[in-house]
Amino acid sequence: MRNKHILLAIVSLVLLSSCLKKNDYWEDFASTQPIADIAKAPANAAVATAPTNSWFILDSAAGPQDYATAVHISAKDHIGDVTIKMKIDNAVGASWIAAHPTAGYTLLPEDLYTVPSLNATIPNAGVFSIGDFVVNIKANADNGSGVSRFKGVKYILPVTIDDASPYGIAANFKTVLWYIRVKLK
Repeated sequence: MRNKHILLAIVSLVLLSSCLKKNDYWEDFASTQPIADIAKAPANAAVATAPTNSWFILDSAAGPQDYATAVHISAKDHIGDVTIKMKIDNAVGASWIAAHPTAGYTLLPEDLYTVPSLNATIPNAGVFSIGDFVVNIKANADNGSGVSRFKGVKYILPVTIDDASPYGIAANFKTVLWYIRVKLK
């Protein structure tokens, strides 16, 4: 009788475990190394169905304006000032646009922005600290005939964490595709 119970338990365990499926969202917590992420980026922005709406609308009457992307280090303790290397990731942006050809987006042309520094410093990084990667956007640019270059065009600005050494980078929050909106005068 005891062998029947053991056999029944083994068969039940095999049957129940065969019902388990692979979970694509499973996370491995083997390492608790601090990792860098873009705080407002949606998960896996490079394959999202739409770019991320800009967190504020630029005003063409105000002229060139700074557009900041918040960068964060996920760490349980504060680890001091950390500098993260960022980049304008036109390759990811072009790939996203190619995958969504009917959406009508185009990359923000390089002559419509400047990047004062590719480095974003996070003061006293950890928990609630952020640093900003700043891009200066020429919101008042016109085509030479007084018509805004932003009129009727949907520009995206792809921002990616390039290097966070010695820390890791959160693969699903390392890129944001900003949909840059400008209020025309």
